[in-house]
Amino acid sequence: MIYRQYVGLVLLALAYGLLIPGISEPVLHVVTTLDKSELANMGQEALLASPEIPSFIKSMATELFNNVTVEGTVVIQDTAKSILDTSELLWNQGNRTVAALILFFSVVVPVIKAGLLIVHLGFQRYFWGQMAGKISSGLSKWSMADVFVMALIISFLAIKASAGSSPLVETSIAFEVGFYYFLGYCLFSIAGSQLLATTQSSVGEVSAKECI
Repeated sequence: MIYRQYVGLVLLALAYGLLIPGISEPVLHVVTTLDKSELANMGQEALLASPEIPSFIKSMATELFNNVTVEGTVVIQDTAKSILDTSELLWNQGNRTVAALILFFSVVVPVIKAGLLIVHLGFQRYFWGQMAGKISSGLSKWSMADVFVMALIISFLAIKASAGSSPLVETSIAFEVGFYYFLGYCLFSIAGSQLLATTQSSVGEVSAKECI
């Protein structure tokens, strides 16, 4: 029982150590490029299709386009934001409710859980220490950290699926180090919480038997 408690504490310590870079380091890296040759072709087609442009200008434009080779790409978006950066961006854009929810579930709730757990482990013989443990266990159901991970994966797959839908614009996306830190936080936090919950249940059963 004591061994499980120590392992659970170590896992939770690792989890909260991973949480800091998990919310401060970039999570997703999105790069959007524009193909110059496709853009030139679209411009040529639009110019030739316009009825308001005289024919001699169209002939000159066609000759010019045929003698000019356009190659390469232009980067029009290159972003790699962390959870904190995303919250700040949403806040500045006026989406303050969404930004506040992200900060609450990814930062505030884990910090409160850690504080309650410290109180519980230090004063578990007292009533308010036991209450802190129950509140901490209850908050675990509302942490939403695993939901954020799933949302990131779904966003990754959605952008990946639409990356090659246009010959003009190409989008590439990749997970950054912050995602793996945050994923590690979720896994270690779940494992550590389960071990501590099992330990607390065992202690409760032993106490009940002693009372009998």
